[in-house]
Amino acid sequence: MNLVRCSKGHFYDGDRYQSCPHCGAGAGADQPTMAMNDGGKEEPGVTIAMAGSGSGQDPETHLGTGDRPTVKKSPRPEENFGTAEAIDLVQRQGTIPDDEGKTISYYSQNITAPVMGEPVTGWLVCTKGKYFGQSFPLKSGRNFIGRGRSMDVALEGEPSVSRDRHAVVIYEPKERMFIAQPGDSRELFYVNDKVVLDNVTLKAYDQLSLGKVNLMLVPCCGKDFAWEDLEKK
Repeated sequence: MNLVRCSKGHFYDGDRYQSCPHCGAGAGADQPTMAMNDGGKEEPGVTIAMAGSGSGQDPETHLGTGDRPTVKKSPRPEENFGTAEAIDLVQRQGTIPDDEGKTISYYSQNITAPVMGEPVTGWLVCTKGKYFGQSFPLKSGRNFIGRGRSMDVALEGEPSVSRDRHAVVIYEPKERMFIAQPGDSRELFYVNDKVVLDNVTLKAYDQLSLGKVNLMLVPCCGKDFAWEDLEKK
């Protein structure tokens, strides 16, 4: 940010504006803007840039003869900027963190041991279809099944399977149980040849059928084992 001050005392970003936006277009076009010295006062005789001059000169080098460069002080944003400018400045100074992190998973909150990724809770093994014999890991919470690449269980190239959320398999860590649930697709799917219209509790080796694909549940977590048991030991 190139912080400058106009002849009327307004502060603004010289990188964004050629002249003071607070004074209005054309106002003070022939007036120089002043830098701030270490004491927070105007440095006499030091011209930083001519507002609206369009000269393209570097404000750091456009100085009077014999003058030294001054350190430009940033005023308190809440006093000299609008709300948007103040928030932007404070964020760049690191006092307001950006909220762009991922949601913390169940196991990330409840396991202190370092892990490279989300612990597996089970697998869906393909017993019919293009991916015959291959396995797909399941994580805690909802696992979306479809042929789109963004799905947790991505059955790419299977035209009989809906692209997004044909079905959902949930691992519920508190009860240590697996649940099958209808997705957002209008296409149906089945568990052991029975249509799923509501939540269905799954057990080991149950078969899920989506279009021409069959997936068998092979649990890792359950009543006899869960990752949090290792923490207790």
